[in-house]
Amino acid sequence: MSNKKKNDVALENNVAEIDALEIEATQDIVEIDETVSKEVKPEVPAIDKHLLGYSLIVENGKALKLSPKTQNHVFYQIATQDDDGSLHIRLSGNEGGGLHSKEWVAVNAAFLAAVLRSDEIGLLTQSEKSVFIHKLSADYEERKTTLLNLK
Repeated sequence: MSNKKKNDVALENNVAEIDALEIEATQDIVEIDETVSKEVKPEVPAIDKHLLGYSLIVENGKALKLSPKTQNHVFYQIATQDDDGSLHIRLSGNEGGGLHSKEWVAVNAAFLAAVLRSDEIGLLTQSEKSVFIHKLSADYEERKTTLLNLK
């Protein structure tokens, strides 16, 4: 074995001995701080950009889809626009999939009938002729007045 390799081995052995001796010497004076602090931040819900500029009247509306082939729902919100107080509706979700817009609209013909026929709103009912034909509910005027007073 060359002198260089012997010196490297000797140096490694010395370092190992020193480390072991230092560990033994300090073993009795090691202090462990058992205090653990973890800052807990409250979960803040994400801001829905669609709610900016609107004041919700109905936050979590739910309406059964019109098709007799499904028991899925569409979810909606009703709000007044902060600028002029006009009434708007938007679909906030669609159970079972399907494309829809989450934008506020004065009328959303694709699903508006389902919302207007929901138990919460109840302005429309199904016609006797077809599930896709609507008529005003028997208590339309009363429901309309109640809804308009929610502002």
